[in-house]
Amino acid sequence: MDTKKETAAGLEGVSQAERSLLTAVPSGSRSAEQELHSKRGAEAAQSDKERPKRNQGVRILLWLLRKSVVPALCVIAIVGGMCVGYVTIGKGSVSDVFNLATWKHMYDLVFADS
Repeated sequence: MDTKKETAAGLEGVSQAERSLLTAVPSGSRSAEQELHSKRGAEAAQSDKERPKRNQGVRILLWLLRKSVVPALCVIAIVGGMCVGYVTIGKGSVSDVFNLATWKHMYDLVFADS
């Protein structure tokens, strides 16, 4: 289809079958896309009726789990980054990563008045 060009006079190099697909649908009939959309809507409505309702406690628990995934991944990334940075790059021990005095000392080194 890359070689086919649309000109001011019409579609050049397009077969009659392709042109029939591009023509507008008469106003009285529904297009295939509209029929597919209405079938999907009917199936979705039917599946909503068939699906059993969950307990409110279960729904709240699932909602909390969904909302806490990103913050939990952020915390894991921060802890992992501290371990890799302090142990691998800084040549320190793993136990010092979780020591608050270590990070206070690093803060003082970075933001000290020289």
